[in-house]
Amino acid sequence: MKKILIPVDGSDFSKRAAQKGAKIAEAFDSEVILLNVVDIKFAVPAVGTAGFTNAYDLLVKTSKEDSEKILNEAKKEFKNTENVKTELLEGDTATQIIEYAKKNDVDLIIMGSQGLGAGFKRIFIGSVTNKVLHETPITILVVK
Repeated sequence: MKKILIPVDGSDFSKRAAQKGAKIAEAFDSEVILLNVVDIKFAVPAVGTAGFTNAYDLLVKTSKEDSEKILNEAKKEFKNTENVKTELLEGDTATQIIEYAKKNDVDLIIMGSQGLGAGFKRIFIGSVTNKVLHETPITILVVK
């Protein structure tokens, strides 16, 4: 197990996934990628709507700052941070996780069973985790 991808969103579930990932990475001396995806669900306003454009830009900037904090917090779980890399992407969260894992030869994905986007509690598994679980051939460890 050379490369482990751990998507984090700041939820308790993703924190537990990072903790589990730290133990596994230490045992196998694996490279770890902590990944956060900024997913803004609405389109950029049309030209001429300066107030909306400024608000959108501020929202994106704030989201990226929050993502950096989440990544830095997750990185604290690891004793040896030399093998830990952080990535910040934009777009649909599940799609970005799946594409990143494929493009970067990830051996294992460790993720929380639910994330911040759950809104109301799902009975079994979060929608992002569910999509990744069903749409990638890569081994996934789902942490409760």
